[in-house]
Amino acid sequence: MSEETWSDEELAQQKLATFDSVGIVERIQAITEADRTEDEVDELARNERHIQLKMAITQFVSGLSVDEKAKIDALKL
Repeated sequence: MSEETWSDEELAQQKLATFDSVGIVERIQAITEADRTEDEVDELARNERHIQLKMAITQFVSGLSVDEKAKIDALKL
C-alpha cells in the first residue's frame, strides 16, 4: 500500500489534528488510572491510536520539528 502525498497545507492540517489528540492524551494521562471515567478511557484509546497511525506515515513524521516529535515520543505510545 502506498502512502498518500500531502501538500504543505494538508500536512499542517494533519499536524493540527494530531496535536489536538496529543493534548487530549496528555490531559487524560495526568488523571490516575483508577480515577478515569469509562468515557476518558475510551477517549484516551481513540486518541492514542490516532497518534500511532500518524506516526506510521513517513511524510508526517518527517514534517515534524524536533520539538514536536519529542512531545509525541514523551507520550510513550
